[in-house]
Parts: sequence; structure tokens; C-alpha cells
Amino acid sequence: MSDVLATIKADHDNVKSLFGKYKAATGSEKVTLAKTLIVEIKAHSAAEDASIYADYSKFGLNAASNKQEHAEINKLVADAAAASSNDAVITKAVTTFIAHSDEEESQQWPLIKAKLSASESATLSTQFVNAKKSAA
Repeated sequence: MSDVLATIKADHDNVKSLFGKYKAATGSEKVTLAKTLIVEIKAHSAAEDASIYADYSKFGLNAASNKQEHAEINKLVADAAAASSNDAVITKAVTTFIAHSDEEESQQWPLIKAKLSASESATLSTQFVNAKKSAA
């Protein structure tokens, strides 16, 4: 059975890895990585909204601030998509995403782990993966 938090963590780590490559890249490779980062972040946000955030109240959490952060990240990503060669715009979008993902992992996930059954986790993981595929 898959674990939703492990699935989401892998996605967070993928964005962090892509960002490391982006920072080291130049020219057309940098633009390609910027476009990939934009697609990944948009799909990730949509997938979280459609899966785990839908159940946040069950964990004693309020997803409103997370959804607000996603809206902010999505605006930054839209700006980045319009300027995929603008390093400052891309960096702001990705660093905001990373700060948000680190906050989820350190502050919210311990509360979720305490209340999430293995079967619920597997269901949410499937929902996340399917939502990400349809958003990409």
C-alpha cells in the first residue's frame, strides 16, 4: 500500500531536485527546466487540493491557509510561465513552494500521521497521483 505523505514528499523532493538543476543550468536548458518546474508545481498544488486537503478537517487541520498559499504560489507560477527566462520570477515561485512544502512536512504531517489509517493513506495517495496526472 502506498503512503500519501511519502508520495507527496517524493513530489516535494522532485521540485527541490529540479530547482537545483535549474540553478546550475544555463541557456535553453535553464528555460526547459523552468517550464518543467512550472508544470510540476501547478500539478502538485492541484493534486493536493483534490486529495489530502479535502480531508484536512478530519485531521484537526484547516486547509484554508494551505489553499491560500497554493493560490499565491499559482499566481507566482503564472507570472513565471509568462516569463520563463526571468530567473528572479522563477526563483521566487519555487522558493515560495519549497517554504510551503517544508511547513507542511514539519508542522502539519505529524498531526496527519497520528490520525491517518494505512487504508486512508493509500486511498489519498491514489487520489493525489490521479489528480496530478489529470492536472499535468
